[in-house]
Amino acid sequence: MGNLEISHDILIAGSDFESCQQQVKHFFKRTMLIRYDQVLVLENESINGTEKNFQVRIEAGLQANRKILGEFLASLKEEGFFSLDDLQGLEKGYLSKILHTIAHLQDGFIGIDSRFYNLEEDSHTVTRHLQQKLQATPHTYWILRVKGRIASKGEDPFDALRTFEGRGRAHD
Repeated sequence: MGNLEISHDILIAGSDFESCQQQVKHFFKRTMLIRYDQVLVLENESINGTEKNFQVRIEAGLQANRKILGEFLASLKEEGFFSLDDLQGLEKGYLSKILHTIAHLQDGFIGIDSRFYNLEEDSHTVTRHLQQKLQATPHTYWILRVKGRIASKGEDPFDALRTFEGRGRAHD
């Protein structure tokens, strides 16, 4: 198997790119939710709040998260889960993992399926209050493009992403 790369756009506040990059790297180093062998912050694909495409980039990220959420919900429906009552019969396995990922996308825990993540609010959305702050002081906000890499050592690289599950650590 080859290396696995996952991209995230991370919304963060800071005085400059360097300070934001350090915050993001620290976040990925300490989070138990996903583990990467290497975290790359791509400066040439990161933008400051003063740039004209900043709001477009936020909306594109939010839309990407909504698309993933919709795909997961469609998968559950294809398997016959249409209501909350239907979930009572959900057995542990692939479908319960989908439900778990849906919950994470809704509750703000970052995961490999997070395309846009608001580190300021630990969320996959942007509140009206933060939108106002973005408009008032755009120069203090950044969207950093992050690539997480997992080097394959012969096993399934997805196993390394959720190391907390194998160790029995609680995360939610």
